[in-house]
Amino acid sequence: MNKFFIATCLGFVLLTGGIAWSGGVASTHHDAVQKAMKQHIQGLTELNGNGTYPVFDPETRSLVQLEFKELHDSVELKGRTNQYFVSCADFVAPDGTLYDLDFFVSTKHGVVAALVHSKNGVHTDYNIR
Repeated sequence: MNKFFIATCLGFVLLTGGIAWSGGVASTHHDAVQKAMKQHIQGLTELNGNGTYPVFDPETRSLVQLEFKELHDSVELKGRTNQYFVSCADFVAPDGTLYDLDFFVSTKHGVVAALVHSKNGVHTDYNIR
């Protein structure tokens, strides 16, 4: 066999060895994305000083203060040139409105954006491709 082929296969096995794959994203990436989201939400909530996470609501064109509920389990890899991960979390507004936020996570910079994915189950199109 070609030595380059064997070395390439061995490198692939070493790089992926011990990594479980879940929904197309390695569990190590999944866990890192979820950890980054938790730290970001906790940090901004603490910085906000009132126990809530602030986010811009494009429908009302205002800043809303949301109470964190839970992270979604799914993590997706997006982008071709500059790859990033997207995962969601549920929040609730003081009036009871359920917000599903998409978090955009860079391996280099952590959470770089949080956008409203849906409100009370109604999808919001923010035109990110």
